[in-house]
Amino acid sequence: MILTEAELESAILEELRRNTVLTLAAVGVAGPHAVSLFYAHDNFDIYWLSDPKTRHSQNVAYSPSTAVTIAAQQTDYHKIKGLQMEGETRRLGDASEATAGFDLLVDRYPFLKQFAVGKLARHLEAAAVYSFRPAKITLIDNARGFGFKQTLEPREISND
Repeated sequence: MILTEAELESAILEELRRNTVLTLAAVGVAGPHAVSLFYAHDNFDIYWLSDPKTRHSQNVAYSPSTAVTIAAQQTDYHKIKGLQMEGETRRLGDASEATAGFDLLVDRYPFLKQFAVGKLARHLEAAAVYSFRPAKITLIDNARGFGFKQTLEPREISND
């Protein structure tokens, strides 16, 4: 059963809302590396905080072409559902963009507020806000049939 574009967009956004951790895969000088990260999103754009000194952040600086997966853990293959994405990741250098991304993260994860004040503030000072803009999003949903996949290529993929 093929979904309409509106149904596919809705199903993708539901997966983004329903889950809280993504896996980012990026390649750098030392080779590929994958990491799990908390995220927030605005439509299909995804945001997270990371220290620019981490391997995955260094890999993104080396090559912004990245892949992301999002899926909940399942023991029943009928319930496997998630997203596979390809796109571009960048560190948000513009203060207003970084603030907007951080605000999305704080809205989703209120515990981040504690990092803005007191002794924990130094951890936040070391972090940067990153964004991932997908060029291709594939919905995986075995509830629709074993191996069901349908791909969306969002119309606006430029970070400009």
